[in-house]
Amino acid sequence: MTPATPPPLFSIVPLGLFGPLASANRAHYWLLLCRLFDEFFGPDAPMPPTQGFPRREITAALERYLLADDPWEDEDGNGPDAPLNVRANAIYERFRQAGWLRQDKVGVREMATMPPVVSQLLSLLIEFGERGPTFVSAKIRSVELQLQQVVDGKAGGEALDEAAEQARRLLASLASMSLQVRDLMPELSRSETTAQFARQWFERYVGQFFIGDYADLHKADHPLARRSAILAMARRIETSALRDDLLGWYREHLTQGDAERAEARLQRSLRRLRELERIDEYLARLDEDMRQANRRALAFLDYRLRAPDKLDVLLRRACRGALHAREDALRLPVAPGPLMDASQLRPPRRKPPLIPRSANAVQLPTPEQLARLSLMRRIKRARLVTPEDMARYVGRHLPASGCVDCAQLDIASIADLRAYQTLLTLALRGHRAGGLRRDDPVSRLLRGFRVELVDAGEPCDNGWLRAPRFVLHLLTPRQCRTA
Repeated sequence: MTPATPPPLFSIVPLGLFGPLASANRAHYWLLLCRLFDEFFGPDAPMPPTQGFPRREITAALERYLLADDPWEDEDGNGPDAPLNVRANAIYERFRQAGWLRQDKVGVREMATMPPVVSQLLSLLIEFGERGPTFVSAKIRSVELQLQQVVDGKAGGEALDEAAEQARRLLASLASMSLQVRDLMPELSRSETTAQFARQWFERYVGQFFIGDYADLHKADHPLARRSAILAMARRIETSALRDDLLGWYREHLTQGDAERAEARLQRSLRRLRELERIDEYLARLDEDMRQANRRALAFLDYRLRAPDKLDVLLRRACRGALHAREDALRLPVAPGPLMDASQLRPPRRKPPLIPRSANAVQLPTPEQLARLSLMRRIKRARLVTPEDMARYVGRHLPASGCVDCAQLDIASIADLRAYQTLLTLALRGHRAGGLRRDDPVSRLLRGFRVELVDAGEPCDNGWLRAPRFVLHLLTPRQCRTA
């Protein structure tokens, strides 16, 4: 690749990466990408796992974002009708197909990660959106210190390349600042009120587009005065033995041994450093744009403060009256009637009466709604198995001999069926590797007995469930204490 050839962007990033950001809902997709980056993949997020995050964790985060703040609306102002989990999975698939997320299968789990190139690009886009006022002094100091390291032999081509890149970004920032100032003034001039113009002037012009250390740029002790030292070090690098060492570094680390490309890369870095000679031109143009913007702002404020309200309406009314008036009425440039009269004064302002407040009407539920609510509570209670319910059910069937088979457990109600299902769950979970875990919520139902799964024989069929057989064993007081 020659220096004039543009870098191959789409051989680095996925082809459809900018698809979500170019769609009708680009602002919504951008908000979700920034939230995922801050929580999972960004520099402020915790260290991500090596294999990535489970897909369900990413979609759960998307559901949480949509539940807290759902910006999607159609033309009528209504939200989508699809369930929240369906929409979160659709957004996840859109990001995965576009290349913002990569999904790998680890065993039977689907793990999601953000490719490093995509993460770096997203970080640059977020940094670009958060860019504030430029501090020229900090950039000049950084360039000077890095070049000093190169001249002293404490750093190689990486410091020279970084210094050249910072000098290039500084000049580009100063050039764009003038364009921003010139583009902002016509927009501010369209303000409807003087207060709106003044607020936007100080908030946007002074707060966002102003250079942070603009007032100190022309002082003798400002680091900008050190640009002569920077240019002297650049010339020293170009004419001394340091050039051969840096050329070897470029050839080894950046161009894979291509001497011609290494020479072009080194010349480009030195040329960018020499461009600092033109910084006075950029600052002079910026000063002129600033002065012109200040003059326009002061003239606009002076006009707004001195001119009467709705001056154009008054002028049109006066012209229309002069055209339709009689000749004898145009002798004096005054309105008809007395010049000083109480009727000419503006009437006093009257506050509108306060709107009477009323409490919200309370609507009592109907008997049918109360009956349905009571029925739903009874249904939920009948299906809930508490330790007391389990103790009563087991106590009816477990004899003093110490064990009972599941075929001997009778089922006469919904509560009995739910207790039987819970015992079957305890048997299945206790039979797996490691046994029943202590933090398992179902383990609190085991009080004075244990459940053992029986593998041999036919499954037990009690008319309601056909499931593996299990046996209940009564625990002795000593076993209960050790358990």
